[in-house]
Amino acid sequence: MSSLAKEERAALASALRRVGPDAPTLCEGWDASDLAAHIVTRDARPDAMVGKSLPFVGGKAKKAIEQIEDLDFTELVQRIEAGPPSYSPARLSPVNDLVNATEFYVHTEDVLRAQPDFDPEHPRRVSEELSKKLWNVNAETMLRAAAYKRRERITYFSPGFGAITVGRSKDPLVTVQGRPEEIVLWAFGRHEKAQVIVTVA
Repeated sequence: MSSLAKEERAALASALRRVGPDAPTLCEGWDASDLAAHIVTRDARPDAMVGKSLPFVGGKAKKAIEQIEDLDFTELVQRIEAGPPSYSPARLSPVNDLVNATEFYVHTEDVLRAQPDFDPEHPRRVSEELSKKLWNVNAETMLRAAAYKRRERITYFSPGFGAITVGRSKDPLVTVQGRPEEIVLWAFGRHEKAQVIVTVA
């Protein structure tokens, strides 16, 4: 069985290569090169991402991140395509899909939907298998977190996939309807680009 995260990793690399290092993304303050460096750091040095804010190890962690950020854009994309190091648990397909399918899907859309030629009428189509994975993985995590962050009680409804209601009972009621992948983009803060219908009770 193919890995959904592996497929989305390839899609991300392709999108980055197409737009080039200076292209905008939906990640505030990041161009395509910054996003690529983030993925490479996440793959190879997740310890550095965590450690940069810690005493004693912060300096070394920042240096490790800077070394990755200094890499040529072409090499960054090649490293993304190559995947995590052999010792990474993400080399196992079940682990990879759990921790990376959402990450790579969202960041691929961060690249594609930030471009001037993006056509909202014809977004990238994803497989039903990926849609289902995004719904199942995020239903009790990011979707719930978004409701609490926004201080809203949100019903997420995706025809064919289901509905869940999360958030504090005292908060205002909101319904977010759309395909799972679009709901996930909305929950990750890409409100202007996510193709969902938001209804306030």
